[in-house]
Amino acid sequence: MTANLVRDADPAGILPLTVDTCARVLDAETSAVMVLDPRGGMRVLSTADDRPILVRLLETHAHDGPWHDSATDQDVVVADDIDRDDRWPGLTADVLAAGYRAIHAIPMILGDQAVGSLSLFYRERAGLAPGHRALAQTLADLTTLSLCQESDDTRYELLARRTLTELDDRVRYEHALGMTAGRLNTDIDQATAILRSQARIRGVPLATLARRITDGTFDWTQLDPPQSQPQRP
Repeated sequence: MTANLVRDADPAGILPLTVDTCARVLDAETSAVMVLDPRGGMRVLSTADDRPILVRLLETHAHDGPWHDSATDQDVVVADDIDRDDRWPGLTADVLAAGYRAIHAIPMILGDQAVGSLSLFYRERAGLAPGHRALAQTLADLTTLSLCQESDDTRYELLARRTLTELDDRVRYEHALGMTAGRLNTDIDQATAILRSQARIRGVPLATLARRITDGTFDWTQLDPPQSQPQRP
């Protein structure tokens, strides 16, 4: 899956692979990806099973099910026996009619915002073991990543820009090290320790501190050695 994410930025090609992998690796009968629509509500984006009854179930209960709670709470929701679960009374009968007894929903999160939910459906009662829970979250994260991919040309241009930025930052940092060593009359190792300490104290990245030094906006007064006072006769 990760290889496909690198080579193929088309979600239409990645999503079927994701939901199929969930069904096989996590022993689920089927799986589905529900996403939050920016215009409101949740929508079915992809399913491993194209049975109309599953799609209709998800569309009917978009606001009333594990998938909705998982996205809302940004947490895994486990319903190991839907027949005995009273959290979604309107959902139970339709889930049983569709032939499923357990549903697990894993949040899809981008940054600190939920973007949807990956849901796993089981024919029999089924819990979610710790190992499967971690794997399910990884698959949900990969699904989210697939939705954020740019075209190959765009990704290449972005990589090129970031690479140039990193190279520029490195050159600037080396320059700042030399300026610091010369200003404080010390060696490079000591200058490195000083810059790292100053970046930590000021709460800024090393690249930002180096930029301030090289563009002349850094205040050296706190680092300059104290001037000896002339003795009075």
